[in-house]
Amino acid sequence: MSPRLSMNIMLILTVCYGAAVAIVALTESSALGTFAVIGAIVLGVLWAARSFLIRGSR
Repeated sequence: MSPRLSMNIMLILTVCYGAAVAIVALTESSALGTFAVIGAIVLGVLWAARSFLIRGSR
């Protein structure tokens, strides 16, 4: 996978996650905090893994 493709995929996932948090917030769900924390951790780990893999291939 090229660095450009992986960045585009991560950006799309991040935008989709933001939209999902907004939808959950609009429904006034009590699970908003849990959903936001878990998603943020997953996306943070994915961004970190991507940066380490890209840095290692240079």
